[in-house]
Amino acid sequence: MMEEAELRVVMVEDERTPLATEALELISTAIGDVQPVNDLLSEVEERRTGMPSGGDYHLLAMVDADGRAAAAAAGIYLEGVNAGFVTYLAVRPDLRGKLLGRGLRGHLLESIRAEAQRKNGADPAWLVGEVHSGSPWLQTLVGAGKVIPFDLPYFHPWMSRRSEGRYVLYREPIADARAELPAHEVVRLVYAIWRRAYRIRFPLQSETFCYMLERLRATGTIGVHPDFRALAVE
Repeated sequence: MMEEAELRVVMVEDERTPLATEALELISTAIGDVQPVNDLLSEVEERRTGMPSGGDYHLLAMVDADGRAAAAAAGIYLEGVNAGFVTYLAVRPDLRGKLLGRGLRGHLLESIRAEAQRKNGADPAWLVGEVHSGSPWLQTLVGAGKVIPFDLPYFHPWMSRRSEGRYVLYREPIADARAELPAHEVVRLVYAIWRRAYRIRFPLQSETFCYMLERLRATGTIGVHPDFRALAVE
């Protein structure tokens, strides 16, 4: 059994290091449906060289005593909407079930929080992420009142309309604990995710993106996803 003391968290700040490639390849292998590793390495390079980007890319690795990546987490501070977005979280297969991902996600949140405080003098409104709709992790956190799944048909850029309902977009309140949000705020958030986090050049040219916008604009406020309302009130 691996002891907690044998693991340490590292902020990966240089795309030229072996750990950067190893961490992103772990993410790619574990999740599959991700951006190309070279594109993600470029995100790290942009931050290292101080390029303007609308929010920094955060890549963290939990490494073992041999310096190998045991887990990796990536996220972005969406500066335009003052929110953090968890893009990817992966744990090495031989170390799953040890809550490493949960711990690393906490470090990712603190890294994004520090950027928000540095740039805006305040915490981000939320930490946002996307997960499979049947995720036990999501159900547990909704039941504990820690996250709020958005009531919208969510798609990331590579999903077809036939995949509606496969993923849920959720937010973990940090500075903004409102249970419902005006639709126009959620529109801006989803646009920022597609445009900044996923580097989609023209989201408004996407039929799938416009479908999400139509559904959002059809209602004045966005509350809790109906599949999770019972859990949210328990």
